[in-house]
Amino acid sequence: MNTELIHQFGVADYIVFGILIFGSVAIGIFFAIRDKRHNTTSNYFLGDRKLGAFPVGLSFVVTFQSSILILGFPAEAYAYGLQYAMQCIGVLAGYLLAALIAVPIFHPLKITSVYEYYQLRYGTNAVRYVALTLGVIHYTFYMGIVMYGTALALESAAGLPLWSSIVMFSLAAIIYTSIGGFKAVIWTDVFQSLIMIIGILAVLIKCTIEAGGPANIGRLSSSRVNLFNFNPDPTIRHSFWTLVFGAPTQFFYLAITQAGIQRINSTPTIKEARRMFFIASPIYALTWILVLFQGLTIFAYYSNKGCDPLGSGQIKNLNQIIPFTMLELFHDYPGLPGLFIAALAAASLSTISSGLNSLAAVTYEDFIKVFAPNIKDTTGANISKFVVVLYGLISVGFAFLLSNVEGPLGQVMAAFMGAISGPEAGLFLVSVFFYKARPKAVIIGTFTGVAFILWITCGQNFSASIPKAPYLPSGPTDQCPSSSNGTSMYSNSNSTIRYSNYTNENETSSVRMNISEITHTTTESGHSEVQSHSALNTFYSISYMYFNLIGVITVILVSTIISLFIQPEIPEPIHAHTTLPFSIFIPPFLKKRILGRKKNISAWQNGTANGNGDLEESVPLK
Repeated sequence: MNTELIHQFGVADYIVFGILIFGSVAIGIFFAIRDKRHNTTSNYFLGDRKLGAFPVGLSFVVTFQSSILILGFPAEAYAYGLQYAMQCIGVLAGYLLAALIAVPIFHPLKITSVYEYYQLRYGTNAVRYVALTLGVIHYTFYMGIVMYGTALALESAAGLPLWSSIVMFSLAAIIYTSIGGFKAVIWTDVFQSLIMIIGILAVLIKCTIEAGGPANIGRLSSSRVNLFNFNPDPTIRHSFWTLVFGAPTQFFYLAITQAGIQRINSTPTIKEARRMFFIASPIYALTWILVLFQGLTIFAYYSNKGCDPLGSGQIKNLNQIIPFTMLELFHDYPGLPGLFIAALAAASLSTISSGLNSLAAVTYEDFIKVFAPNIKDTTGANISKFVVVLYGLISVGFAFLLSNVEGPLGQVMAAFMGAISGPEAGLFLVSVFFYKARPKAVIIGTFTGVAFILWITCGQNFSASIPKAPYLPSGPTDQCPSSSNGTSMYSNSNSTIRYSNYTNENETSSVRMNISEITHTTTESGHSEVQSHSALNTFYSISYMYFNLIGVITVILVSTIISLFIQPEIPEPIHAHTTLPFSIFIPPFLKKRILGRKKNISAWQNGTANGNGDLEESVPLK
């Protein structure tokens, strides 16, 4: 990136950025002081189950979108167009499924850890600890990647050393999360979401003005307005079908993570919990569309200027386009570059703080309380604060590890994390809807799903013969600064093809490959090795958007088939509120007509099992 732009990050920018950090820590201190006499695990992990739907809904949105939202989505629109906006349909469907399925399961059970559900469902800790292990690994690694990715952006935009950014982020998140608990996480998320929206709108509005207004943007970026592609080919990276049908299970999974269940159970009623999803879904969709339009306006801005930074070689990595543009647009406006960096930092801090609180919750509920059931509640809350610090240090260590490793390791980690979400969602769905699911069967099914998705992602990411989706044509570069010989001073010595490879966590991993390296090896028989493996290559080429759905289907099929052959001699008891009937998907006004009689969905729908509102203990497996 142009070094001159780095030095434009001045005192005012650091002040604005500092306001975010100190504001977040101040919120944690406030709740630590206010709740000093109410130091319980229920308050520390769930806010005493008295939080409102609106702040929890905002927190749910920002928790699961870190630097991906601020950097990755605009870059996606810049390189590939607006087609990604179609995924909003899948997002809304995923959140609706969460309101219909996750809420009536988790809220009545009044559990703190999502993994307690599996112990109640199967009467054994075996499934519980399989899911727990996957979840802890997933979130610990993910927090490390978020720290590292955000630190890289700060290094590019503000010139901050990588190590200092990692330390600063981790300390801020550890402090306000450990001392303030879940309430601090929620209200810092609200504060940080406002910073994010202001930063996004500032870039969007300024870029629109500089590009000549909305009409000129539409003209200059017409090649990027490609919303509708109804080609059913599953190997197409993004189409209507991959985005709409591949997304629901991805976003449903967010509701059954530890961070998701804490937000569900922090609300006082089922109605409020569902309302939280109904608030979160349109906010998420609107924010999604805004950042995609941001990428479109940036492309139009550089097209109007006649100097595309990616096409001219001013930047080497697609993810640099947003900080590069921000510094160019706001170099005469002290404080605004700092606002953008604050928005980026806010997105990442929300993810890190939620992860720390979630990991502390599962450690306390699934380990400490299991082996020390008589532990005092106050003691448990104090131990949990120490656990937050411990997980923060582990994530920092992983972030520093990534900073010293280039290439495949980062891709392997991203692929590994992506292989967890789909199988975990499948494990939950088969447990909820298949009454005869057996512990051994679902464990085998889960590991099969993880292995299967890992195989596909590794095959797609590391097979040299798999073609990558090329960017759309770049903007003009004829107005870029020229060297003395008349050629662009930014032109590359080698012709290059740039493409992005996305994991199903939607993180962008940009790769740069020389044209001469893209060759097909030939076997001794004279046949192309690529052709001899064409069927396998086609399978590896399936859109990453389907990976999560494939993981879900794999776990459900394997678990169901094996369960049919595992019949226990004595029926195993399960908790009455750990399964749901398929009739929950039937609208109430059609239920009487379809079922032939008036029938409530069940006790799960309103959170009670009998007229007294008491939960029944268990019912036998049939």
